[in-house]
Amino acid sequence: MTTLPFDPLDPPAEPPPGCPMPTLWRIAHALHRLHRPGGDRCACGARHPCAHRRAALRALLEACGVRLPVPRADIFDLWHGILLVTPDGASRRSDTRRSTIQP
Repeated sequence: MTTLPFDPLDPPAEPPPGCPMPTLWRIAHALHRLHRPGGDRCACGARHPCAHRRAALRALLEACGVRLPVPRADIFDLWHGILLVTPDGASRRSDTRRSTIQP
């Protein structure tokens, strides 16, 4: 078994030395941070670990070059989660009301 270059429960914000995909690391870290546990629930309200948290962990591993078989559902959860992360790491809310343009 390979030793991981980071603590999966508390990965650092910056990629570990030698990480071949630092951009993926930073995006996955932001998603991982948004879906922190709070008891048996995730910050998003789902049972912990939620699908986004699991997908973020897989992406952190992938960024470090660790290859794992990835179920199709995890790929969806990862991309859906990425769409919820802004460049500064803040969460985008799907329930934010947007003004409609009047003709």
